[in-house]
Amino acid sequence: MTLTPDALLTGPRGRRLCLEFALASEQQLGSEWFRLAEMVQEASGPLYPADLKGRRYLRRAVFGRRKPPRPPVAQRTPTDVAAVLDDTALADPTEYLLRLVLGDATDLAWYWQEPEGHDQLIAAAPLRNSLRRVAAHILEADAAAWWVDDVDLSDQACVQFPDIPGFERAGEPPAVLRSWREDQELMELRALGERRADPTSNWSGEWWSRPPGMLLRSSPRFSDQAPTVLYLVEDGFGWETAHTRRLWIPGSPRVYEIHTSEDWAQLCREFPLEVTGEKRHDWYRTTGRAGRWVMPDWSAVAQEYDAVHLSVAGYLTAAGRALHVDTGPASDTGP
Repeated sequence: MTLTPDALLTGPRGRRLCLEFALASEQQLGSEWFRLAEMVQEASGPLYPADLKGRRYLRRAVFGRRKPPRPPVAQRTPTDVAAVLDDTALADPTEYLLRLVLGDATDLAWYWQEPEGHDQLIAAAPLRNSLRRVAAHILEADAAAWWVDDVDLSDQACVQFPDIPGFERAGEPPAVLRSWREDQELMELRALGERRADPTSNWSGEWWSRPPGMLLRSSPRFSDQAPTVLYLVEDGFGWETAHTRRLWIPGSPRVYEIHTSEDWAQLCREFPLEVTGEKRHDWYRTTGRAGRWVMPDWSAVAQEYDAVHLSVAGYLTAAGRALHVDTGPASDTGP
């Protein structure tokens, strides 16, 4: 398949990747005045959720001489940002640089709250053409070609982070999936009984829709043999160490490939699991959609497939969106 600039820009993480690439280009090319970074900061600041605005102020210095206040400036608009972005020179999209900005776009995926200011800013229509230029520049690179590839069964690695299940803590799939399915049913029943149906209510639960954590999972490797998951972690915990192991995968496993948002939606159609009670408050905050929600029933998926592969293209175009499943429920990819 081919990943187009327009397809990349349909996803919140794809748009954030393009913004982070432009900001990194400005820094890498040695601009004396980071006009784009300053413009983005000024335009996105008022868009941050109230609780995040408070956190931003906590970062100011407590000791030392206080800097003089900056003179007030007029509110910057997406059109202002687009004009500066159009004039920003773009760096060569090397594997090293794409690894960094992919990591930023992934780490800044926060699905338990409203989209933060930068993500709201780059969703505005006036920025679409400017971001399309960046997307096209990125996708022309050889270093981005593998983003649309099917899983390479000959080159997979498993990574064990501290306190996160990996190859030493993985359970037997049938038992793990059976226990997970029972837990999901209990959580959904409890949520429906205890939580208000109003999606704006102050409730939160398990916002992720990934397979059970105790299942073995793997990732491809960069050209320097580093597993990609060392760099591509959603909302990471700042781990500085990890144990990696190369996997040898026998036979010809049945793999479901997710390269597009439609691939995810189809998985939800074939193996739906209702999660409205547990997810609705978090997923409403993330997507702004109120209604029924489903995710894949991984215990049912395992009856037909041995593995599910989410490509970089699938993640960048689908994650964090409310995806149409049928006439009723939708699905959010979550982390």
